[in-house]
Amino acid sequence: MTAKSIDIRQRPSAAVRINKAYILTVLAGVIFSGAVAALAFDAFTGKIGILPPRFETIKAGDHDIIKVPANSNLQAAINRAKSGDVIELQAGATYYGEIVLPNRPLTDYVTIQSSALARLPEGQRVGPEQASLMAKIVTKDGKPTVSAAAGAHHYRFAGIEFAPASPAYVYNLVLFGTDQTRLADVPHHLEIDRSYVHTYKTAVARRGIALNSADSTIKNSYIEGFAFPGEETQGICGWTGTRDVKIINNYVEGGAENIMFGGSDPVNADMTPTNIEVRGNHLNKPAAWKKKVTHKTHFELKNAKNVLFTGNYLENNWEGSAFRITVRNQAGGAPFSAVEDVVVKDNVVNGAGEGFNILGKDDTHPSQTMKRLTITNNLFLNIGGQAWDGSGYFIQIADGENILIANNTVFNSGNIATFYGTVPRDMVFRDNIMGHGLYGIHGFGDMRSAKSIFQNNVFVNNLRVPSGDLAYPSGNIGVSDFRSVGFTDAGNNDYRLTQGSKYKGKGSNVNAAAVMK
Repeated sequence: MTAKSIDIRQRPSAAVRINKAYILTVLAGVIFSGAVAALAFDAFTGKIGILPPRFETIKAGDHDIIKVPANSNLQAAINRAKSGDVIELQAGATYYGEIVLPNRPLTDYVTIQSSALARLPEGQRVGPEQASLMAKIVTKDGKPTVSAAAGAHHYRFAGIEFAPASPAYVYNLVLFGTDQTRLADVPHHLEIDRSYVHTYKTAVARRGIALNSADSTIKNSYIEGFAFPGEETQGICGWTGTRDVKIINNYVEGGAENIMFGGSDPVNADMTPTNIEVRGNHLNKPAAWKKKVTHKTHFELKNAKNVLFTGNYLENNWEGSAFRITVRNQAGGAPFSAVEDVVVKDNVVNGAGEGFNILGKDDTHPSQTMKRLTITNNLFLNIGGQAWDGSGYFIQIADGENILIANNTVFNSGNIATFYGTVPRDMVFRDNIMGHGLYGIHGFGDMRSAKSIFQNNVFVNNLRVPSGDLAYPSGNIGVSDFRSVGFTDAGNNDYRLTQGSKYKGKGSNVNAAAVMK
């Protein structure tokens, strides 16, 4: 046998074969583990949501309770939830946004709630002191904590704290709808209940809740800190697609506006904010904001229809009027802009530069004319004067149609009413009690024609104007001071008329009970 015929390749021993297999197995395991870790990280950060880690699902009748521990993927839980399910977040734990509510075929609410929700009684407004009972959803990069995809529907948040986790500028902390162009794309059936919505220390957050959604409710919640110099900030604002919404029993702070509807042009009239109820809220601008942030008003309408604002308590509008009802085609692209069918009744305002600033038609761009505004049975205290930056008038008005202002009690230092521009049509101002100020009814021109508007009011000569300079038409009553009116107990904020008051029962719709609570 020659050397050429000999096979000199040697077969590896069994030990060598085992070592190679072990190495390959370990290497494959490392690669697989790395891939799984990468996917888990993406899922945790909400990028893909395919690995819902450590969820515990409990059957509860016809729905599930999905328990999401701290540092788990809330987005994945929302993506898998079905109609009627409850997603329970751990009280005191933090979950990272931006959470996007998907458009899924839900027929009942998916509820995202704190595990301690039972300790936040239903129907009662919460406060910051109860934050430890809430689960916290935060955003680090300035994006919303929660936003709703086009057409998303049937999601409810209860017992949740929404907040930035960094000083990055936040435009909308909660974004329920953006600038949809069709009603079919507007998110709907969304709700926030017993929740705490707030800014990051002194950083800029432009808006607490953008309410561009339909069939939506914000209730029993605490919304604070949305103010900054040079920024027009709001606690709650809706401008397009807002429809059939309720804002009930909340505490709301906002620098420029606590609550506003309008302010940006929708694409068509169908997207005008419509059917809005604001009831039982406390709107406030803290004393620390005075002269330090941009101020405008408590409640503003620029483009809205069918609005009920009732039973609210408004305080500390340090600059300007408590209400601004001013038709605005904001950028000139919405000539259909209108304010129609608005009722403001049974509210208490304590502290503002002025009462109502009313502009019935845009004086910059084409718009519709304001129609059917009713202001009745409200109590205004501390309107104007040294503590407030404003002229102290009750009403400043131009243009509009079908306006009723009746049965209001107003402690104002400025004019009864200031007219400018076009005089409103079909306006009635009757059965009110308020201060005359320096100029009474100012800018109207002819007091004889003013008689058809101003009927059966009690005007108090609070600034001791000489009788020859009093400016209001006949058919109204002038008294020397507020004590002459006959309030039950003004010192204790009870402004009902006593049985002995000569004005008791003299109004056509007598003020039922203007009592400050």
